[in-house]
Amino acid sequence: MSALQNRRAYHIAVVDTGSDLRTIRRSLTKRGFRICAHTSTQSALERALASPPSMFILETDVGTGDGLELCKEIRRTAGLSLVPIVMVSHRSRVWDVVAGLQAGADDYMIKPLREQEMLARVDATLRRCYELNQSRVVRFDAIEINSDAITLTVRGKRHGLAPAEFRLLDYLVHNPGRAFSRAHLLAIMRSRPGSVKHRMIDVIVKRIRYAIEPDQQNPKYLRTVKGFGYCFYLPETATGIENRAKQ
Repeated sequence: MSALQNRRAYHIAVVDTGSDLRTIRRSLTKRGFRICAHTSTQSALERALASPPSMFILETDVGTGDGLELCKEIRRTAGLSLVPIVMVSHRSRVWDVVAGLQAGADDYMIKPLREQEMLARVDATLRRCYELNQSRVVRFDAIEINSDAITLTVRGKRHGLAPAEFRLLDYLVHNPGRAFSRAHLLAIMRSRPGSVKHRMIDVIVKRIRYAIEPDQQNPKYLRTVKGFGYCFYLPETATGIENRAKQ
């Protein structure tokens, strides 16, 4: 399985207590992830609402809160509901694992954590949620995006997007409904050949909108998340990808 493209692009919120928190934080930081550590479920949720992370790692039993309840709350919260969650816990009974998964976790790890396994599971979850494409050709409305041919066709007309523009469009289309900060998108762009400056993200978005949006002043697909970044919305009739973004 291929390696995660750029760990620095991913911001992980870790909610745990004591030495476990320090161990997880140290291991992930050493591998290049950006980490925000919390010992309170309330502070973790407040910070995430202001700046959504790429992933949550939640302990089921937090000193000032309940990790399972936080997991459920994240799944109910607009702007956070699609963020992947990995639960960690000393609880190892089958029904404990089932409870974690039913609360909305994408994976469940039993303590004591083995560093290499933890890193592999984190990588795998992020790769599955952000980097693996279900299809190389995505179609919606009168638009076709072919990742293999690197082509964009709108209402039968081929649009010659620059490589950086196509890469950003392809990434957003394959992660529908997820809000990304400009900093995250910049890191993703820099993980591939070429150099993109921070403000160029806005310029690239403008060019993509010119190609695909019927009304650039009121974008239907590539929308701005005020004060944060951008989010791509696919119509429910889209084909070639599992559509996780309901309008």
